[in-house]
Amino acid sequence: MINILYEPFPDSITADGKEYRIQTDFREWLGFADMLGDKTISEEERAALCGMWFEPEEEHITAGMIAGLIGFLRGVGLEPNPPEPDEDEETDEPELPKPPVLDFSIDAKFILGDFRRFYDIDLLTVKYLHWYEFLSLLRALPDESMTMRRVGYRSTDLNDIPDKRQRARIAKIQRQIALPFELDDEMIGAMMWNT
Repeated sequence: MINILYEPFPDSITADGKEYRIQTDFREWLGFADMLGDKTISEEERAALCGMWFEPEEEHITAGMIAGLIGFLRGVGLEPNPPEPDEDEETDEPELPKPPVLDFSIDAKFILGDFRRFYDIDLLTVKYLHWYEFLSLLRALPDESMTMRRVGYRSTDLNDIPDKRQRARIAKIQRQIALPFELDDEMIGAMMWNT
Protein backbone atom coordinates (compact mmCIF):
# COMPACT_ATOMS: atom_id res chain seq x y z
CA MET A 1 0.00 0.00 0.00
CA ILE A 2 1.22 3.48 -0.79
CA ASN A 3 0.37 6.62 1.11
CA ILE A 4 -0.88 8.86 -1.69
CA LEU A 5 -0.42 11.96 0.45
CA TYR A 6 3.35 11.82 0.10
CA GLU A 7 4.39 8.84 -2.05
CA PRO A 8 4.39 9.04 -5.84
CA PHE A 9 1.75 7.13 -7.74
CA PRO A 10 3.14 3.96 -9.34
CA ASP A 11 4.01 3.92 -13.02
CA SER A 12 4.83 0.22 -13.19
CA ILE A 13 3.73 -3.23 -12.12
CA THR A 14 5.82 -6.20 -11.06
CA ALA A 15 5.12 -9.51 -12.73
CA ASP A 16 7.15 -12.70 -12.99
CA GLY A 17 9.92 -11.08 -10.95
CA LYS A 18 10.32 -8.19 -13.37
CA GLU A 19 9.17 -4.56 -13.31
CA TYR A 20 7.16 -3.27 -16.28
CA ARG A 21 6.32 0.35 -16.98
CA ILE A 22 2.64 0.89 -17.78
CA GLN A 23 0.25 3.55 -18.97
CA THR A 24 -1.24 5.42 -16.02
CA ASP A 25 -3.78 7.96 -17.31
CA PHE A 26 -7.34 7.24 -16.17
CA ARG A 27 -8.65 7.17 -19.76
CA GLU A 28 -6.37 4.22 -20.54
CA TRP A 29 -7.74 2.27 -17.59
CA LEU A 30 -11.35 3.01 -18.43
CA GLY A 31 -10.53 1.55 -21.84
CA PHE A 32 -8.88 -1.45 -20.17
CA ALA A 33 -12.02 -2.08 -18.09
CA ASP A 34 -14.14 -1.88 -21.25
CA MET A 35 -11.83 -4.30 -23.04
CA LEU A 36 -12.05 -6.81 -20.19
CA GLY A 37 -15.85 -6.63 -20.23
CA ASP A 38 -16.22 -6.93 -24.01
CA LYS A 39 -17.85 -10.31 -24.66
CA THR A 40 -17.01 -10.13 -28.37
CA ILE A 41 -13.27 -10.48 -27.67
CA SER A 42 -11.84 -13.98 -27.24
CA GLU A 43 -9.54 -14.79 -24.32
CA GLU A 44 -6.58 -15.05 -26.70
CA GLU A 45 -7.34 -11.63 -28.23
CA ARG A 46 -7.85 -10.14 -24.78
CA ALA A 47 -4.44 -11.42 -23.64
CA ALA A 48 -2.77 -9.99 -26.76
CA LEU A 49 -4.51 -6.63 -26.31
CA CYS A 50 -3.16 -6.37 -22.75
CA GLY A 51 0.24 -5.62 -24.27
CA MET A 52 -1.02 -2.16 -25.25
CA TRP A 53 -1.03 -1.00 -21.63
CA PHE A 54 2.71 -1.46 -21.27
CA GLU A 55 5.34 1.18 -22.15
CA PRO A 56 6.78 0.15 -24.50
CA GLU A 57 4.05 -2.15 -25.78
CA GLU A 58 4.70 -5.80 -24.91
CA GLU A 59 4.16 -8.60 -27.42
CA HIS A 60 4.64 -11.60 -25.13
CA ILE A 61 2.09 -11.47 -22.32
CA THR A 62 2.13 -13.85 -19.36
CA ALA A 63 -0.60 -14.67 -16.88
CA GLY A 64 1.43 -12.78 -14.26
CA MET A 65 1.48 -9.67 -16.41
CA ILE A 66 -2.29 -9.84 -16.90
CA ALA A 67 -2.79 -10.33 -13.15
CA GLY A 68 -0.59 -7.29 -12.51
CA LEU A 69 -2.65 -5.16 -14.89
CA ILE A 70 -5.91 -6.30 -13.31
CA GLY A 71 -4.50 -5.55 -9.85
CA PHE A 72 -3.58 -2.05 -11.00
CA LEU A 73 -7.08 -1.60 -12.45
CA ARG A 74 -8.56 -2.55 -9.07
CA GLY A 75 -6.24 -0.17 -7.26
CA VAL A 76 -4.56 -2.79 -5.08
CA GLY A 77 -1.76 -0.33 -4.28
CA LEU A 78 -4.31 1.91 -2.56
CA GLU A 79 -5.51 -0.77 -0.16
CA PRO A 80 -3.79 -2.27 2.88
CA ASN A 81 -2.75 -5.88 2.55
CA PRO A 82 -5.78 -8.05 3.29
CA PRO A 83 -5.67 -10.07 6.50
CA GLU A 84 -4.98 -13.77 6.20
CA PRO A 85 -8.23 -15.80 6.25
CA ASP A 86 -9.04 -17.34 9.59
CA GLU A 87 -9.21 -21.13 9.28
CA ASP A 88 -12.34 -21.17 11.46
CA GLU A 89 -14.11 -18.79 9.08
CA GLU A 90 -13.52 -20.83 5.94
CA THR A 91 -16.55 -22.58 4.55
CA ASP A 92 -17.13 -25.19 1.90
CA GLU A 93 -19.99 -23.12 0.50
CA PRO A 94 -19.14 -21.44 -2.80
CA GLU A 95 -19.49 -17.68 -2.72
CA LEU A 96 -22.10 -16.52 -5.20
CA PRO A 97 -20.88 -13.84 -7.57
CA LYS A 98 -22.50 -10.51 -6.87
CA PRO A 99 -23.90 -8.24 -9.54
CA PRO A 100 -21.75 -5.18 -10.24
CA VAL A 101 -22.65 -1.90 -8.54
CA LEU A 102 -20.76 0.44 -10.89
CA ASP A 103 -20.15 0.39 -14.63
CA PHE A 104 -17.80 2.99 -16.07
CA SER A 105 -19.69 3.12 -19.38
CA ILE A 106 -23.27 3.09 -18.11
CA ASP A 107 -22.53 5.43 -15.20
CA ALA A 108 -20.18 7.69 -17.19
CA LYS A 109 -22.51 10.70 -17.29
CA PHE A 110 -22.97 10.58 -13.51
CA ILE A 111 -19.23 10.21 -12.86
CA LEU A 112 -18.54 13.11 -15.24
CA GLY A 113 -21.13 15.31 -13.54
CA ASP A 114 -20.02 14.41 -10.04
CA PHE A 115 -16.35 15.15 -10.77
CA ARG A 116 -17.35 18.57 -12.08
CA ARG A 117 -19.73 19.27 -9.20
CA PHE A 118 -17.66 18.07 -6.28
CA TYR A 119 -14.06 18.49 -7.51
CA ASP A 120 -14.32 21.07 -10.27
CA ILE A 121 -12.51 18.58 -12.55
CA ASP A 122 -13.65 18.29 -16.16
CA LEU A 123 -12.78 14.70 -17.05
CA LEU A 124 -13.26 15.52 -20.74
CA THR A 125 -10.55 18.18 -20.86
CA VAL A 126 -8.15 17.36 -18.01
CA LYS A 127 -4.76 16.73 -19.62
CA TYR A 128 -3.73 13.92 -17.28
CA LEU A 129 -5.12 12.22 -14.20
CA HIS A 130 -3.38 9.17 -12.74
CA TRP A 131 -5.63 6.13 -12.46
CA TYR A 132 -5.04 5.90 -8.69
CA GLU A 133 -5.98 9.54 -8.21
CA PHE A 134 -9.13 8.99 -10.29
CA LEU A 135 -10.02 5.92 -8.19
CA SER A 136 -9.34 7.77 -4.94
CA LEU A 137 -11.58 10.66 -5.97
CA LEU A 138 -14.28 8.32 -7.26
CA ARG A 139 -14.32 6.32 -4.03
CA ALA A 140 -14.40 9.56 -1.99
CA LEU A 141 -17.47 10.98 -3.71
CA PRO A 142 -20.05 11.89 -1.07
CA ASP A 143 -23.16 9.82 -0.55
CA GLU A 144 -25.32 12.56 -2.09
CA SER A 145 -23.47 12.32 -5.41
CA MET A 146 -25.43 10.68 -8.22
CA THR A 147 -22.72 8.05 -8.64
CA MET A 148 -22.75 6.98 -4.99
CA ARG A 149 -26.53 7.11 -4.79
CA ARG A 150 -26.69 4.62 -7.69
CA VAL A 151 -24.01 2.44 -6.08
CA GLY A 152 -25.93 2.58 -2.80
CA TYR A 153 -29.22 1.52 -4.37
CA ARG A 154 -27.58 -1.28 -6.36
CA SER A 155 -25.77 -2.65 -3.31
CA THR A 156 -28.75 -2.52 -0.94
CA ASP A 157 -29.87 -5.94 0.26
CA LEU A 158 -33.68 -5.89 0.14
CA ASN A 159 -33.78 -8.51 2.90
CA ASP A 160 -32.37 -5.88 5.27
CA ILE A 161 -35.37 -3.55 4.77
CA PRO A 162 -38.20 -4.48 7.16
CA ASP A 163 -40.74 -1.96 5.82
CA LYS A 164 -42.66 -3.54 2.93
CA ARG A 165 -43.38 -0.26 1.11
CA GLN A 166 -39.79 0.94 1.42
CA ARG A 167 -38.54 -2.46 0.19
CA ALA A 168 -40.86 -2.25 -2.84
CA ARG A 169 -39.69 1.31 -3.60
CA ILE A 170 -36.00 0.32 -3.43
CA ALA A 171 -36.66 -2.81 -5.53
CA LYS A 172 -38.27 -0.66 -8.24
CA ILE A 173 -35.28 1.70 -8.25
CA GLN A 174 -32.91 -1.28 -8.40
CA ARG A 175 -34.72 -2.65 -11.47
CA GLN A 176 -34.56 0.75 -13.16
CA ILE A 177 -30.81 1.22 -12.66
CA ALA A 178 -29.68 -2.43 -12.71
CA LEU A 179 -26.49 -3.23 -14.57
CA PRO A 180 -26.23 -6.17 -16.98
CA PHE A 181 -25.10 -9.28 -15.16
CA GLU A 182 -25.03 -12.86 -16.33
CA LEU A 183 -23.58 -15.94 -14.76
CA ASP A 184 -21.34 -17.70 -17.25
CA ASP A 185 -20.96 -21.49 -17.47
CA GLU A 186 -17.78 -21.45 -15.40
CA MET A 187 -19.46 -19.55 -12.54
CA ILE A 188 -22.48 -21.86 -12.59
CA GLY A 189 -20.26 -24.94 -12.60
CA ALA A 190 -18.22 -23.63 -9.70
CA MET A 191 -21.37 -23.00 -7.66
CA MET A 192 -22.89 -26.40 -8.48
CA TRP A 193 -19.78 -28.50 -8.03
CA ASN A 194 -18.07 -26.38 -5.42
CA THR A 195 -14.89 -25.98 -7.49
